[in-house]
Amino acid sequence: MKNLFVLPVFAFGLLIGTQNINAQEVASTDNTEVATPIQEKYIDLAVENLPQPVLDAVAKDYAGATIEKAAAKEDASEFKLLIKQGEKEKEVFCDANGKWITKG
Repeated sequence: MKNLFVLPVFAFGLLIGTQNINAQEVASTDNTEVATPIQEKYIDLAVENLPQPVLDAVAKDYAGATIEKAAAKEDASEFKLLIKQGEKEKEVFCDANGKWITKG
C-alpha cells in the first residue's frame, strides 16, 4: 500500500520539477539586428499626368526613350518611372522638379 502512495507522489514531483526547468528563460548572446527594408508606396499614374519637369528630364537625359509606366508617392514629391530605350527597360526615380534620385 505504501508503494501505491509513493509512486504517484514521485511522478507528480517529477512533473512539477520539469515544468520549472522548461519555463526558465534562456539568455541569448546573439545581438544581430535584422534590417527590414521600408517599402515605399507608390500610386499608379497616367504618363500624361506627369509634371512637365519630369517629362523634360526624361527627354533630355534619356533621348529616344519612352515612359512605359509611371507612379507617384501620395504627396507627388517623387515619381517612379519605367522607361524603355530600345530593348532595355530601366526603373528610375525623379522628384517633382525633374532631379534624378538614386535608390540604393
